[in-house]
Amino acid sequence: MSNLRQHEDSTNSRWLVTGAVGQLGGHVIDVLRTTSCIDNILAVNRRQVARNSGTEFVVVDLRDTNLLQRCVVEFQPTHIIHLGGMTSVGEAQRDPDTATRVNVDATNVLAEVAADLGSRFVFASTDMVFDGNSAPHREDAVARPLSHYGRTKAEAEAAILGHDRVTVVRLPLLYGFPHVPRTTTFTEQIAALRERQSLQLFTDEYRTPIWLADAAKAVVALAQSDFTGIIHVAGPERLSRFEMVSRFADLLGIREPQLIETSRLSIDSSEPRPADLSLDGSMFMAKFPQEIPGPIRAEVFECEPRH
Repeated sequence: MSNLRQHEDSTNSRWLVTGAVGQLGGHVIDVLRTTSCIDNILAVNRRQVARNSGTEFVVVDLRDTNLLQRCVVEFQPTHIIHLGGMTSVGEAQRDPDTATRVNVDATNVLAEVAADLGSRFVFASTDMVFDGNSAPHREDAVARPLSHYGRTKAEAEAAILGHDRVTVVRLPLLYGFPHVPRTTTFTEQIAALRERQSLQLFTDEYRTPIWLADAAKAVVALAQSDFTGIIHVAGPERLSRFEMVSRFADLLGIREPQLIETSRLSIDSSEPRPADLSLDGSMFMAKFPQEIPGPIRAEVFECEPRH
């Protein structure tokens, strides 16, 4: 049977999701509960949050790998979706030791425990494992990260791919409203647009961005399949930051937004910003035609939560 066989019996499945209060984590849990009708979910967070009906929450700092390991062993998951980690490029640069402990060591521990339990393991990686010089990047392209954040993700990928039942899903820039109230680059941009504040945006840094809800559906579909190895999930368009936010303004009906064109080269940093991190998502499109991410659209704003 195809390596994309769907697991037929979800009634006995047990899902552990790390990073459950992150931007993507809340959407993944929502997909598991509402679309896949999965109730047995353990949401792992580094801080306490309000409990949602039907989902069990536990607080675990990913730096505490002993506690993390005990948590997984006690829960006995059939599936692990690992979204947690240090995702800020600047934060990883400022605190490289913690970034390595959280992004590499914790990931490796989770993969080893998953292998011992025979669990399906899906790890969310990033387009920032590339240097941006040979876009669009395919799955077999050599990882050459320019930032410490990218290096931790590339190192984690290499550490876990030797295990069985492991999928590394590389995701691009994500946009959309998180389920759990928090300030993100996207929410700050939307607030600035609505308040007619000026925004400086790169015109020479390209990504293949996707909506959080589309990314969540793709991640869950991968976890429910038997696909193993590396796969890219990418949006349908190659866009600069300036082009992205211009699309947001158009959909919100904001005329003449205060958008200022700027270059990524104007940012003074010891870590250079890659010029083009576009991902080639053709493999995912071919294998999962029902979950292909869509373009930036009005639905993104129709789903804005009312906190």
